[in-house]
Amino acid sequence: NPGTHEPRHPGTRVGIPRAMFYFDRFPFWSAYFQALGCEVVVSDETNKSIAHDSLELTVAEPCYPIKLAHGHVKNLIDKGVDHIWLPNVINSEPWGANQDTHFYLCPWHQTLPFVVRAAKSFEGISILSPTVQFQHGKDFLAGCLRETAHKFGRTNKENKEAVAAAYSAQDLFQAKMKELGAAALAELKASGESGVVLIGRPYNIYDTGANLNLPTKLAGHYGINVIPFDCLPLDDVDIGDTCSNMFWSYGKKLIAAAKFTSAMSNLHVIYVTNFKCGPDSFIKHFTTWSSGKPYLTLQFDEHANDAGMVTRIEAYLDSKGLLKTNVKHQLSNDKSQINHKHQRTNDQNRGVSVFD
Repeated sequence: NPGTHEPRHPGTRVGIPRAMFYFDRFPFWSAYFQALGCEVVVSDETNKSIAHDSLELTVAEPCYPIKLAHGHVKNLIDKGVDHIWLPNVINSEPWGANQDTHFYLCPWHQTLPFVVRAAKSFEGISILSPTVQFQHGKDFLAGCLRETAHKFGRTNKENKEAVAAAYSAQDLFQAKMKELGAAALAELKASGESGVVLIGRPYNIYDTGANLNLPTKLAGHYGINVIPFDCLPLDDVDIGDTCSNMFWSYGKKLIAAAKFTSAMSNLHVIYVTNFKCGPDSFIKHFTTWSSGKPYLTLQFDEHANDAGMVTRIEAYLDSKGLLKTNVKHQLSNDKSQINHKHQRTNDQNRGVSVFD
C-alpha cells in the first residue's frame, strides 16, 4: 500500500489518461501519487465517445494514439479531476544486453503534453507536465519530480519516498508480467501447441478500443494462444547484430521480441502498429530481419470497421496452419449463409417466390 501519507490538500484528485504511457507505466505513477496522498482517477476505456472527442479536439495531425489522448483528457475533465498528469517523458530505463545506447521515446510521445495543451478546449486546465528522464536513475528522476511533490505540500524526503514506492510497484508489475509469460511458454512447450506473439507499442496492443479488440478476437474467435511481447524474457536478447545503434526504447524491445521468436518454431508474430507511426515505419524492417520468418503487420487508425483486419488475420493464420478446422468450418457456414441471404434478396427483388 503506497498511500502512506495523509492528504495535505484534502480531496485532491489527479487524473491519468488511459492512453500512451498508461499501458506500461501506470503502476509507477499510481503508486507515486498515492504515496503523496492524492486520489488517482483514470479515464474510461477507449469508446466511441472518447474517439469522437479525440478527433474533434486534436489540432495537429499526429498518429491515432496521440489523438486518443485528447479524448481521454476530456473524459477526465468531465470527471472533475483537479489536475491532469501528462509528463514530458524523454526516455526509459536502460535494460537488457544493449545498454550503451539511448532509450528515447518517440517525438510525439515526448511532446504529448504540449500537443494536448494546444487544444483551445483545454485552456485553463491544470496539466502537470514536468520533464522526466528514467534513463539516468532513481535519484535523477526524483529531482525531475521534486516540484511536483512541492505542489502537493510534500518535502524532498517525502518525494524520494514516493519515488521509491513507485519503483517498487513498477518492479512488481513487470515481474508479474514475466511470470505470466514464463507460464504461457511452459504450457505451449508441454502441449506442443503454437502461439502468436503480439509485438507493438503497449498503447497499440493493449488499448482494445483502438485496435478493434484484436487480442480477444485472436483468442476467443480463432482459439489462438496469444502472448504479449512484454511478457517474454528479453533481457538477455542481444540485438547488436541486427541494429547496434537502435536509440528508440520500444524499438529495442520490439526487435528483441522478434529475435526471441526466431529460435522457437511454435511462435509466430503479429506486429500491431498505427498509421503515421514514423519510428515503426523503419523498425519493422529490423524486426523482419530479427524474426527470420514471415509475420503479419496490422496498422490501425480512427476507422472502426474491422472487416479488413479480420480478412488479413484469417489469411495469415491459414498460411501458418493455425486456422483450426472447426473455425474454417464455421467461416464456411457463415459465408454460405451470407450468400444464401444475398440470393434470396436478389430473387425477391426479381419477383421470384422463395421457399426454404
